Amino acid sequence: MTNRHLIFIVNEFSGSGKKTVSTLHKSMQNFDCTYEIHPTSHSKHAILLTEDLAKNKKAESLIVAVGGDGTLNEVLEGLLETETTHPIPLAYIPTGSGNDFARSLKLPLTFKDSIHNILKTKEPTLLDVITETANQKTIVAVNSIGFGLDGMVMNKLGKNKNKQIIGKSSYLLSILSAYFSQKAFPLKLKTPDQTYVYGQTLLVVCTNNKFFGGGISIHPEADPSDGFIDLIIAEKVTIWELFTILFSLFTTKKHLEHKKLHSHRITACDLVIYTPQYGQYDGELIDKDVHKLSFKLTTHPFWI
Repeated sequence: MTNRHLIFIVNEFSGSGKKTVSTLHKSMQNFDCTYEIHPTSHSKHAILLTEDLAKNKKAESLIVAVGGDGTLNEVLEGLLETETTHPIPLAYIPTGSGNDFARSLKLPLTFKDSIHNILKTKEPTLLDVITETANQKTIVAVNSIGFGLDGMVMNKLGKNKNKQIIGKSSYLLSILSAYFSQKAFPLKLKTPDQTYVYGQTLLVVCTNNKFFGGGISIHPEADPSDGFIDLIIAEKVTIWELFTILFSLFTTKKHLEHKKLHSHRITACDLVIYTPQYGQYDGELIDKDVHKLSFKLTTHPFWI
């Protein structure tokens, strides 16, 4: 599209690291449009950059998140917090180590293909976004929000100096390591239709997309445009049952048929977690300070 101006918000510490900006400059030589690059310098910086840039954005400009799912999350949060007459569409170039949002939506994974896709797109696509409120604070997620084993994995990966190389194999190893550290906990789930109580829970995750953990198909039927949250609860399992579930997850994709896994397709829910648990949202760690949580969906336009 002629006269298109791209505003890149770039996390240089995601995936390809310091090469991101130089690669972006080289890739843009193939396209006839103007652009500007704004690198982030610290955690949550993308939120502040987005809020500032969105206030002065011209009609022909597009805001483009460049980084992993965490960067996409921050830019989205910045847009959601920006007061405008109409929601501002968000474009994305995945350069992270997991790129689960891009995998789920089958987006291009290279700079050149991503930019070409952005420029040829004519209108935004409205997608679901999960919001979670606890302790009078709200977080958003484009992929998933999870507690228990999921959060324990993120806690262990956060201590790993090689976190940048997260993928199926490293995430799988972290699951096995976290299994021996994660204690089962009681959980109450209240949906618009029914209340469920689980006495021995290892994991609860609200997902919006098919993949998490660098390409693991946690919910093969999840769809970010269907208006539903896919919630998965895993009860306490033996190590043999865990291996059985993981084998099915990586092969037949029928792991949700296991008797210790429970799937709920809902529009909103309340959770009560009776003992403190680590959590994660789009791969970012949530500290053990939540007890009562409320989940619902909002929507946002994505330029994909």
